[in-house]
Amino acid sequence: MKRVFIAGLVHETHTFLTERTGLAAFEQTLWVQGAELLSRCAGDASPMGGALEVAEARHWRILPSCYGAAMPSGTVTDDVLELWWEQVAADLYEALGEGIDGILLILHGAMVFEGHPDGEGEILLRMRRALAQRLGREEAARIPVAADLDLHANFSHTMAQNASIFTGYRENPHTDAREAGTRAAQLLDRTMVEGLTPQVVAVKPAVLYSPKGTATSADPVRQLEAMARHLEAQHTDLLEVCVLPGFSYADIDCAGVSICATTVGDPAQARTWLEPLAAEALARAQEGNPLDPPIDEVMPEALQRATGPIGLVEPSDNIGGGTPGDGTGILAALLKYDVQNAAIVINDPEMAAACHGVSIGDSLRLRIGGKLDRFHGDPIELEVKLEHLSDGRFTLENERSHLASLVGRHVDMGPSAVVQHGGVRILLTSHKTPPMDLGQLRSQGIIPEELYMVGIKAAVSHRAAYDSILAATYYVDTPGLGSSDLRRFPYVHVPRPMKPLD
Repeated sequence: MKRVFIAGLVHETHTFLTERTGLAAFEQTLWVQGAELLSRCAGDASPMGGALEVAEARHWRILPSCYGAAMPSGTVTDDVLELWWEQVAADLYEALGEGIDGILLILHGAMVFEGHPDGEGEILLRMRRALAQRLGREEAARIPVAADLDLHANFSHTMAQNASIFTGYRENPHTDAREAGTRAAQLLDRTMVEGLTPQVVAVKPAVLYSPKGTATSADPVRQLEAMARHLEAQHTDLLEVCVLPGFSYADIDCAGVSICATTVGDPAQARTWLEPLAAEALARAQEGNPLDPPIDEVMPEALQRATGPIGLVEPSDNIGGGTPGDGTGILAALLKYDVQNAAIVINDPEMAAACHGVSIGDSLRLRIGGKLDRFHGDPIELEVKLEHLSDGRFTLENERSHLASLVGRHVDMGPSAVVQHGGVRILLTSHKTPPMDLGQLRSQGIIPEELYMVGIKAAVSHRAAYDSILAATYYVDTPGLGSSDLRRFPYVHVPRPMKPLD
C-alpha cells in the first residue's frame, strides 16, 4: 500500500487589482484540513475529487493535510502562505516518520503572494527543501511530487525543477478539472509502482494571451491542444504535454504562454519536441488577443434582434479573472437604451444588506456598484422595487462547471437580493460569483431562458452554462481591469519584448 501525502492551495491572482486576498477569502471558499479534506472533496468535480477516486482505486494510504482555495482576486497576503505551510510542514514531518512514497498537490499555477511572485514555485521549492532536510538530498529526490495545474498557469523554471509530474486542464471553460486531478494521481501511481524517474521541461514563447483568447473551442489554443495530443501519441516518453496559455493579469516574470511536458526520456529531446508548439503560439499572437468593441457600438445592432436571450459578455469585469464583479458598464447601457426584460448580476454587499432591511415589494433608493475600486465604472443611483431576498446559496445545475472545481456542489453568494428598475432586474450579491452556472439566476427567481438580454461578467468561463440558451452573443468593452486589450496595462515585471505589448 503506497503512502501518499496530499495537500493543495489554489488561487488565480490578478496583480493589477489594489485589493489584497487574505485568509478570509479562502475560508469563505475552501479551507479544510486532515479528514475534512476527504469528506469535503470525495466524489465532487474538483481535481482533488478526481485524485481521491484514483487513490481509493489504487488502495493508497492517504495522508491528507491542508487544502485551500479562493475565488480569483488580488495579490495573496503572505500570512496565507505561512499559515498553510505551517500546517503542511507539520503534517509532512509527521508523515515522514513512517515514510511516504509520493506527494500529490492540487495547485493552480497563477498564484502570487506579496513576497513570492511565483507562488507555486515557492510551494514546490519549500516541499523539496523540507524533504531534503529530513531525508537528505539523495533520498528526497527519490520521492515523486505530482501536481495538477489550471490551463491559465504561469509556468516557471522553479516549478519545473521541483516537481516530477504536471498535468493540466485541457478545456476552457474548465469542465475537465476533475480529469486533470485524475491524471496527476494516475501518473503518480505509475511512477511509484514502476519506479519511473520523470522530469519536467518547458518552453516559453514571448507572448501573452488575454483570457478571451484562451478558449479551447477556437484557435489558437484549440490547435495547440491538438498538437499536444499528437506529441503524446507519437512519443511514449512524454507522459503528459500541458498547453498553458497563462494568466496575463499577473505582472510577474514568468507570465505568459508555456508548453510543459513530463518525460521519462531525454529532457533535451523532449524540449525539442515542444518547440513547434511554442513557435505556433507566438505566430498566432494576434488570434490570442481578440479585442472587444465599445458597448455603445454593439447595443444598436443587438437591439435589432426581436428575440432573446441575448448575451452581453463583459471581459472587462470578468469575475473568473479576478475582477470585483461590481462594474456598472452593462447596467448603464441597459438603462440608457431602455432595454426591457433584462438582467444583470452586481456584487454589492452594501446594497444587498440594505435590501435585507426592508420587505418584498418595498421601494428604496440604492447606489449600485462601482465601489470596490475606481476602475469599473461609477455607482449608479436608482429607485428600485425589491422582488426577492435570499441567503444566496444554491446548488450547481451542472456539477462539472468550473465552479465545481473550487466549491464542490454548493455555492454561497452571501445575502442576496433581486431588485427591479424599469425593464431591468439586478441580482445583488454579497460574495462575487462567476457566471458559470444557470442555477445562479434560477435560484433567485430569474429564468435565464425567458430573458431578452442578460449581462455576463466573464470572458470564456460562462460558455458551458450560457451558450446553449443564448440566441446571440455580443462581447463588449466596458471600464474594468479585465480588458482584453493588454496594451492598456502598466506591466513592469513581464519580460520584454513580449507580444502583444511590443
